[in-house]
Amino acid sequence: MNGLYVSGSDVYQRDIATLKQYREDYYRITLHKQIRRAGYEAIDGDGTKGKKNTAGNERKLAESLSRTKSTIFELALCNPWEWFVTLTLNPEYHDRGNLKVYQKKLSEFLKNYNRLNKTAIRYLLIPELHNDKISWHMHGLMMGLPEEHLEAFSEKERLPLQILIELKRGNQIYHWPAYEKAFGYITISKIRSGEAVSKYITKYITKELNETRIDLNDHLYYCSKGLKRAEKLYQGPLTREIEADYSNEYVQIKTIRTLEEALTYFTDE
Repeated sequence: MNGLYVSGSDVYQRDIATLKQYREDYYRITLHKQIRRAGYEAIDGDGTKGKKNTAGNERKLAESLSRTKSTIFELALCNPWEWFVTLTLNPEYHDRGNLKVYQKKLSEFLKNYNRLNKTAIRYLLIPELHNDKISWHMHGLMMGLPEEHLEAFSEKERLPLQILIELKRGNQIYHWPAYEKAFGYITISKIRSGEAVSKYITKYITKELNETRIDLNDHLYYCSKGLKRAEKLYQGPLTREIEADYSNEYVQIKTIRTLEEALTYFTDE
């Protein structure tokens, strides 16, 4: 391997910030403790054979979860979602413990539904285990599902307490007969704040979720193709410190509402 070794200082840059635009009124500066230069790939291991690097694995897991949460937030905020959904499976007809089969059947169902009904339903879904640690359900966001395809719950029905409370608060909850016929119980509610729901949905990305995946190729989330992403406007060093809204050992993040203010962190003006 002589002649192929590249030092860490050449591969990584330290204290580099990125500026991204999510919406017209939402910009985010992320200051990275270190970031890999373009054109370099990470290589697992530190050259020490026969030793388990538990701390290193924990660090990689934490970094992976942090990146996934950032991606979920980005996909949630950058797209005009209409519905917050919770989807379950009827155990009489489905294996609730087989997440891979569930995801495949659901993807096919939505594809066929769009084709037959001339709709354009798109989704961002996160799987979650029931309390039994075996059965799966999903939470997520949808758009393009016509309200006339849904049916509203009524306080006169025999419903779970949580739904009754929401109805009494004036928050209408719906169900989707087509999904129920194919899979099982579902609840749907209108999104009142895109920013609030984008922050809320990241709570479903947990260390436990990562550890309970069926295999290493399973995803922590599922989404439609072609969803909008944030636009990276700039990457470089900051000219003044940021007062972070959020920070951990890897990044500091600050949210800004205008481009003019964002640029002041990268210029001397």
